[in-house]
Order: sequence, then C-alpha cells, then structure tokens
Amino acid sequence: MSNVDTFKLSSPEIEAEIYYLSEGEGGRKTPVGNGYRGQLYYNGKDWDAPQQFMNKVWCNPGETVKVQLQTLSSEYHVGQIKQGMEIETREGSKTVGRGKVLKVLRDDFVYWDQETFIRNLDKNIKPYSGDDLLGFRIDFDGYLTETEIIDDIQIEITDRPECMILVKCTLLDKDLPCRQVGDRIIECWKNDLRISNHLYKVDLQCSFDDQTFKSRLEKFTLTFATWSSIYLTGQIIVTR
Repeated sequence: MSNVDTFKLSSPEIEAEIYYLSEGEGGRKTPVGNGYRGQLYYNGKDWDAPQQFMNKVWCNPGETVKVQLQTLSSEYHVGQIKQGMEIETREGSKTVGRGKVLKVLRDDFVYWDQETFIRNLDKNIKPYSGDDLLGFRIDFDGYLTETEIIDDIQIEITDRPECMILVKCTLLDKDLPCRQVGDRIIECWKNDLRISNHLYKVDLQCSFDDQTFKSRLEKFTLTFATWSSIYLTGQIIVTR
C-alpha cells in the first residue's frame, strides 16, 4: 500500500473544499494525491500545510476535493480562520487550486477581532485601570526585556477600549531570523503576560535578503485580549 493510500494527519485543524485548476486554467498537468504538500495561501501569505483528502485518494486537474489541513506553524494561524474564507493552494507563486474553508476544527484558530470581543464581553467584566494597569505596564517592560531580543520598549496607554495598551519596541539584533522573533514574543505572551483567559493573533511581515538567503523581520504585531474579572486589550509591535 502506498503512502498516498495511508497518509493521515495527526491533528487536522481546517476542513476545506478545493478546486484544482485544469492545465488550461493555469493549473497543474498532473493529479495531486492524499498527503499533497502545496502551500496554503490566505491573507497574502503562504504557509506549509499538508492535505488529507477526505472523499478520494487522487484529484485530477479540473476536479474538486474535500480536504483536511494541518499547518506546520500553528501559532501563526490562531485567531485568523473564518468559515467560508477563500483560500488557495500554491506551488511557489503559482496558484494551482482555489477553495474555501468549510469548518475550523481547531477552536483557537477561529477568527476574532477586538471590536467583537468588546461587544460580546460580559458587562460585569470591567477594564483594567489605575494600579492594575500600572502593574501590567511593569510586566510588559520586564518580561519583554527578559526575552533578550528586545530594545527600546515604549508603552502607551490609550483611551480606546479595543486597544487599551500599545507596546512598541525594536530588535537588539536586526538580523535575527524572522520566525525566531515571532516565536519568542508569542512564547512570552502565553507564558508570562496573559492572565487566565486570552485571545491573540499575530501578523508577521518579513523580507528576504538575497545575499544571505535569510528572512529578516520588518514588523511583527501580536494583537491580544486577556481577562478574568477585569480585561485588557492591546498590541505588541516589534520592528527592526
């Protein structure tokens, strides 16, 4: 029995329907099979996400297949995925399939935004203020410094309920690999900064250095909401 017949994802995160373009539509010349590792493309970015076919083993160009996908960079998809969202399958810069999300199988992948969070929040949960908010400012400064990748931390308290605290900082090492920056800040948020309940999502913007063949950070944004009996919203923004 071939690997195509036996391929199975360990923890599928998204269920989708994908139409694979025919050769005449600019697609592939050959079929794709269960376990295919084309890039998942949405929101202007490509991601590695193997596909488990649900209703067939092979899909010819010009046919549609239902698939489950499992990303290889799950932290970067948290809070980003909507049912019905349009996606593509790409090979390099070439689009070979177009489809839409049927189900979000991983709970923390479900799309959220700060305005909806505020609107749906229990009215008995009040915003951080006073000494509590000052304590959070101290935590952001201390824990982000402890990552040893951050410099020049500037913290602004705003009057906007959807973004109560804005944390801006720069990198100590401007050539630190893009994903390493993102991983460290996400880890700091999850392990040190959030309180009992939280939502977050990230936007990682990188450039590619043709001389070193490495990606470099341009801007990383972690948008968050965290709450128990009181709540806090905001962003951590890291630039070079």
